[in-house]
Amino acid sequence: MSMKRKLLIVSVLILMPCSIALAQEEDNLPFSHMGVGVSVGTTALGVNVSTVLTPWMGVRAGINVWPMFKLGHAMHFRTADNWEPGYYLQHLDELNARLSAEERVLPTIDDIMDVNFKVHPKLTAGHLLFDIFPFPTRSSFHLTGGAHLGTGTVVYVHNKRDGILLPITMWNKAIDNPEAHPVVEKYNLPRIGLALGDYFITPDEEGNINAKIRVSGFRPYLGMGFGRPVPHKRIGCQFDFGLQFWGRPRVYVNGEELKPEKVGDDLDDILSIVSRIRVFPVLNVRLVGRIF
Repeated sequence: MSMKRKLLIVSVLILMPCSIALAQEEDNLPFSHMGVGVSVGTTALGVNVSTVLTPWMGVRAGINVWPMFKLGHAMHFRTADNWEPGYYLQHLDELNARLSAEERVLPTIDDIMDVNFKVHPKLTAGHLLFDIFPFPTRSSFHLTGGAHLGTGTVVYVHNKRDGILLPITMWNKAIDNPEAHPVVEKYNLPRIGLALGDYFITPDEEGNINAKIRVSGFRPYLGMGFGRPVPHKRIGCQFDFGLQFWGRPRVYVNGEELKPEKVGDDLDDILSIVSRIRVFPVLNVRLVGRIF
C-alpha cells in the first residue's frame, strides 16, 4: 500500500470521532430539529409544531380546534306564581284592550312555553407546552407543563329559533305597563320566565335567552406521557395525559351571573354539569413527522 493511501486512511480514522462529536453537539443545539404534528383526544383535533431545546427539553405550540356541532336541549318556561299553562290567556283580550297595537301580546305565547335550545361547545384554544425528559438517553417518558389559551367561554346556549320568545317579552312588558296595571292587579297577572333556584330569568328585548359558561382564558396544564416532540426517526407517536386547570366556572344568563349557591339543582343539566368542572382531563395521541 502506498504511503499516500496510508496517510489518507489514518486521517479519516482520526477525523471520524471529531465528526461524530460535532454532529452530536449540533443535535443538542436549540432548534436543531423541528417537527409538525396532528393530535386527537379530549381536546378535540390539534395541529402543532415542535422543536428540541436541549436533550432534556422540547417545546410544542399549536391550536386545538373543536368542530362546530350543536346539541339539542329543551327548557320549560313558567309563570312567577306557577300558574297553570294557558290560564293567563283567559285574560289576554282584556289586557290587550289596555295596550296600543304595537304593545299587544300575541296569543301564540301559549305555544312557546317549552322551547328547544342549541348548545355550542366552544373549546377551541391555543397551547404552549414544554416537555421535560428525566432520562433522555434511556426513555421517551416526559413530564409536561404549560398552558392552554382560549377566549374563556367554553359553552354557549341560545334558543334554536332566534327571537322565538318575543311574545313572552311582550307579555312581561305589558305586565309592567302602567296602562295595564288595573288588569294586572285585578287578576294578579304574573311574569313569565325560567325559574332557576332563586333566579327568575326572562327573555331579552329581542326575545332570546343566551347562556354561557366562562372559565379562565389562561388555563395551566400539568401532565405526563411518552414520546418525543421531534422523533429520532421520520415519523413518531406521542401520548399525553394530564389536567387543564380552568379555575371556577361562572354561569351567565342574559348577561347576569348566577351564583351556584343560589341556583341549587334547578340549573339545566348541561350548564349544571359544566359549571362544576374546575379541571379538564386531557388525553391525547399525537402523530408527529420530523422535518429536519
